[in-house]
Amino acid sequence: MKKSQCLQLIGILVVLAGCSVGQEAHSNANAIIHWGNGGEEQVHISPSNEHLIFSHVELAGSDIVVYSRIRGAGKNKCEYYVNEPLPHVRLTLCGDGNVELLNRGRTINVGKLIVFK
Repeated sequence: MKKSQCLQLIGILVVLAGCSVGQEAHSNANAIIHWGNGGEEQVHISPSNEHLIFSHVELAGSDIVVYSRIRGAGKNKCEYYVNEPLPHVRLTLCGDGNVELLNRGRTINVGKLIVFK
């Protein structure tokens, strides 16, 4: 096999592997957030509602971001979640599905959570 053919084959395998990883990473998503800025994010909500797990899959790899519920902070049918690696980034999730993403107390995006049934 020529060197250029071998490189093409490797490139195709890398792309296919990336696609299969993407499917696995999102296969356990049980909800989606439609953000006000037009973006969408799949999310896994733990059975206890204690954690929201976001998986961002890209060709170079994937990032997983975990938001943990702040116990005792919920009020007015809303729960508050803190980003594990970046505690100044928080999510407010209300019973009607409204979501607010905050950075140091300032709103950076709003959206709607839809749970898959």
